[in-house]
Formats: sequence, structure tokens, C-alpha cells
Amino acid sequence: MSEPFSTLGGVATKDEAYRKLMHHLEEAQNQALVIGHFHNTEDDNMSKLLAKGWYGVGEMLHNAREQIRRLAMGRMQ
Repeated sequence: MSEPFSTLGGVATKDEAYRKLMHHLEEAQNQALVIGHFHNTEDDNMSKLLAKGWYGVGEMLHNAREQIRRLAMGRMQ
């Protein structure tokens, strides 16, 4: 496990924290879509429904990333 926060010369940086957050959200989105794909390859109705749910989770994570990006851009200007 990595440090709870990154430091630059012993000082935590907002830039690195933001970068890590965006990376982890993107990774979570990708994995939710992969899980959805795996459920979608099965033949039963419950698996198809679960696939839709996982695709929805992926979409929500994408929306969260976009909202965070917009908020961060407003702070950086």
C-alpha cells in the first residue's frame, strides 16, 4: 500500500492528490465496465440485469470524474 498522501520535500501537494484521485476513479470506471461485460456474456436474465447495473456504475463514475474536473478547473483559474 502506498503512502496516505504524496509529498514533495515533505509537503503534501494538491496536484498529486488530484492526479491520484482521477487515476483511481478512471480505474474504478474501467473495472466496473469490465465486470458489466463479463455479466453480459452470460445467458440468463439476471446476469443481463447485473450487466446493466455495472454499466450504470461505470457511467456514474465517469460523471463524477467530469464533475471533479470542472470543479478543479474553476479552482485553478
